Amino acid sequence: GKACAGQGAVGDGDFRPSDGGGYVAYKKADYAHALSRSDTDVQMYLFETFGGWCNAVKRLFYQMKDKVRNKLSKRQHEDEASWSTRSWLSLQAQRMSVALQLAAAEEIATELRLAAASEDAAVA
Repeated sequence: GKACAGQGAVGDGDFRPSDGGGYVAYKKADYAHALSRSDTDVQMYLFETFGGWCNAVKRLFYQMKDKVRNKLSKRQHEDEASWSTRSWLSLQAQRMSVALQLAAAEEIATELRLAAASEDAAVA
């Protein structure tokens, strides 16, 4: 879909995962523009925080690896590669790992800020 259609009414309280009840506001999809284009294929993939890749992700990365013959571009070789990333696939796997760890750290930091804010509100 191109959006979260929403459900319930504002007076129904917050969404309750336990029974599916409550209010969920309409939200336009983050990739609505890409989804509206006929020349774009938007796909969702699942990544494990500690490095596991599902089979669909492995297939996608191997297809891309084959397309570039597992070779780094001149810019990638000069600007991004290290001793541990001498092939296109190893560089992309390392970049994906870093992106996942940064996203997980951001989620943790957000939760800690929310917890601290709710504790501050409870004290006030």
